[in-house]
Amino acid sequence: MKFKRILIGIIGSAIACGVFAASEWKFITLNSGFAFSIDTNSITNVSEYNYRQNKQFWVKQLVVQDLERDGLGVGDYKMVLSWINCSANTLGVKAITDYKKQKDGTIKHESALLANYQVAMNPIIPESVGQSFVRHVCP
Repeated sequence: MKFKRILIGIIGSAIACGVFAASEWKFITLNSGFAFSIDTNSITNVSEYNYRQNKQFWVKQLVVQDLERDGLGVGDYKMVLSWINCSANTLGVKAITDYKKQKDGTIKHESALLANYQVAMNPIIPESVGQSFVRHVCP
C-alpha cells in the first residue's frame, strides 16, 4: 500500500513538472531594434473551438536598440502570445503586454496593450520574422 502511494506521488510530480515547465527562451532573430525569442516550452495546440489547427506560443521582443518613440527603451521588452497556423501559413496575435526597466533595475509590467477574443490570422510574409517563427514552431 505504501509503495502504491509513493508511486502515485512520483507520477503526479512528474506530470506537474511537465505541465508547469519553466520558460526556455530560444533566440530567433534580430529585426527593427528587437531581439525575438520564443519560449519553446509554451508551444501548444490551441484547444479553443474552431482553432484546433493553430499552435500558440510566447514571443519575447527585447529592445536592443531604441529606434522608435514607443515608450520602450533598451532592456525593456514585450511579451506576445502568438498563434500560428502551420498548414495555412498564417500568424495572429492573441495578447501583448509591455515590461519596462525601473530606476532600481527591476522590471515592471506596464500595460496590457491588446487582448483579443478572436485572433485575426494574417498571411506570413516570406523572409520575415513570422517566417522564422514557422521554422521553429511548425513540425
